[in-house]
Parts: sequence; structure tokens; C-alpha cells
Amino acid sequence: MFHGTWGYVHMPSQELLNTLDGLKLDLTTYQKALNEVKTMDIDPALLMPSSEASEHYHWVMKSQIATALKKYLREPLEQEGAIPTEPPVIDQISCKSPEIHMFKLMDESDNSAEGIGQVMEAIQIQSGLTPEEFFSRLQPMDADLGTCQNLKSLWDIRYPSDEPHNSLNNLVMQLGCSHTLWNIAQTIFTKHLGNSSNEDDMGAWRTLSSLGIAPEKVIQKKDFTAMIQHMEKVHESTLVLCLW
Repeated sequence: MFHGTWGYVHMPSQELLNTLDGLKLDLTTYQKALNEVKTMDIDPALLMPSSEASEHYHWVMKSQIATALKKYLREPLEQEGAIPTEPPVIDQISCKSPEIHMFKLMDESDNSAEGIGQVMEAIQIQSGLTPEEFFSRLQPMDADLGTCQNLKSLWDIRYPSDEPHNSLNNLVMQLGCSHTLWNIAQTIFTKHLGNSSNEDDMGAWRTLSSLGIAPEKVIQKKDFTAMIQHMEKVHESTLVLCLW
């Protein structure tokens, strides 16, 4: 994973590697899988939640309703048999400390395709691999949106090329988890926020405004936590209104 001029290598755990077929963890297998995607039949059932996931979602919603009821309206007469305010536990991430190795800070000319090429060269040098070894192996990486776009620009500039160190087709760049969650949350919240300059608009900005939160400060690009907290306040207020 890297962001701009800094990054780190996250070594996969041995437990995970033991569950995989090492012969299929190579660049050739990856490229073959990509080519098969073009003709792959998509089963809509794969995009739907399983019965277990639907059941979990059911109890999550009930726990949220119970929390709003207990927190703002009234306590249940008897705790025994009451709907729990804590949702059921999902598959938890292992608390085992990961093996991480930091890169040295890398220089780049600017935030461009040329710059990302310089960063790739710096990563190759720090890895201790020769250019032939580094660019002939599958290299999955997490990055921010700007870095992904810069790499795509570099691909376009160097296409076509049969040399691995020029084509860079061994690099698999994807948005990191935090960036993906941010984009999804921002899109959903923006859709429901509405237009605060229109008095007839009944978007979520009205709820936030009544709570003393300025609508124009709700979606801050650099404060993901605050945005999620505002979403929670809107959701909680809606539940209380429905229960009142």
C-alpha cells in the first residue's frame, strides 16, 4: 500500500497462504482470469445477500430501534426478553499484529504519470529485486484515487509494449478500504442531504440544521469520522420521530 511518496508492505500471514494454491498466485493466472471476465456469465444471485446476511441485517435494525427507544423515550418494564441494543457479532478481524515493513520516503517530480513511474522505480529498488524480477511478478497495491488515475495515465502512455518493466501490466492498483468506504458513504449522504438553499427541500439538511449543525459543514473531504457521525445523528433522529 502506498499514498503519494510514502508506503508500506503488508506481508500476508502464513495461515492465509496455507489456504491458497501457490501455483495460482502468479501474473499469468491473473491475466488469464481477467480475459475470462469478458465472457463470464453473471448470476444475479451472487449480488444478493445470503439468508444469514439478511438475518443479521434484520437484528441490526431491531437493535438500532431498541437503542433509540431506550435512549430517548422509555426503558422496557422488563429487561429479560427485551430486544438487545447490541447487534449480533459478525466475523471479526483477527487481532493478531500484522507484519508490516515501511518504505523510505520516495521522491517524485509531481503528482502525474511521470511521478508515479518514479515511485514504481523507487519501490522496485527498495524491494531488493531486479527490474526483471519485480515487473514479472504480480504486484497488488492499495492506493488513493489520484494515484490509481496516474497509473492508468502511465499505462496509456506506454501502450503498447511487450517489455514488462515498460508496460507495467503486473501492477494491480485498487482503492484502499478507507477510500472505498469514504466514496460510498459520501455518495449516499450527498444523495439524501438535499439543497439547504431551497426552503422547500426536505432533505436531511433540515434535521441537521434543527440540531444546530450547519449543512455546509456536514460533508468534509478531510474528516470522514465527522461525516459518519452526522449520518448517525440523522438516522437516530429519524428513528425517534417514527417511534414518537
